[in-house]
Amino acid sequence: MASMTLPIRTIALLALAAAAPLCAQDSRKTSIDGRCQYPEKVVKNRAETVLILCDTVEIDQGSARATLDFAQRSWGSMARFTGSMSSDTMAISQVTLRDGRRLSATGTCRMHRRKDGELAVISCLAKAGARTFAANFVPSRV
Repeated sequence: MASMTLPIRTIALLALAAAAPLCAQDSRKTSIDGRCQYPEKVVKNRAETVLILCDTVEIDQGSARATLDFAQRSWGSMARFTGSMSSDTMAISQVTLRDGRRLSATGTCRMHRRKDGELAVISCLAKAGARTFAANFVPSRV
């Protein structure tokens, strides 16, 4: 009986090892430099909405879920929006704040593109509890 157990365990371990590279390839990460900027009208109403400050965004997109991590080089992650991605739109399900708190959320992130297909703006708006969070990222063109 003991001789049967060893091959089954070995087969199971080999199956897990073979599947690992497939999972690792399932996620695509992209980092983009730019900055979060907001129209004057939005800035005037900032008491109602938390406006995320950033100079980079990292997009981590898997087959079913994506995370947009808005960060500042000198401070690290300022806020992460996570949800399910479909084309250039993400339905937000969670916001992770700078202090590590994860909040259930609803809202949308959209990737707006120029006519030539280049990324023009990433805009996110999420409601988590009584707070609203916004990120409006413009990639640098340099």
